Amino acid sequence: MDAPALTPPKLLLGLVAAAAVAHGGLAVVGGALWAQVMSGVLCVAGLVVVGLLVTRPTAPVVLGTAVLGMVGVASFLAVLGVALAAGGNPAAGWIGPWGIAGVIVDSSVVRIAAAVLRRSERS
Repeated sequence: MDAPALTPPKLLLGLVAAAAVAHGGLAVVGGALWAQVMSGVLCVAGLVVVGLLVTRPTAPVVLGTAVLGMVGVASFLAVLGVALAAGGNPAAGWIGPWGIAGVIVDSSVVRIAAAVLRRSERS
């Protein structure tokens, strides 16, 4: 049985695309190689989620969008935590505009996706 289709707002599509761009920027200026790879994976995952939101906007896809946003926020915190614990600076670029934009957009993705899911439950 297929899940019923939702109509996610264009704001959610734009935020996920912006998060993908921010993670793409971090993949270029992210400092440590592992942080760049992680951000590159999040960039590609964001682009895949945008495609899924356009082609199959179901509740599981919107939930996956929220989870991707949570992983994006967690990645920001993980990179900064490792930088502080190591005493080095593997977080170069993550405290700059790409990193701050990424964490703000990722947290907004979580909030909007949760609102879409709540709205779909009510209807």
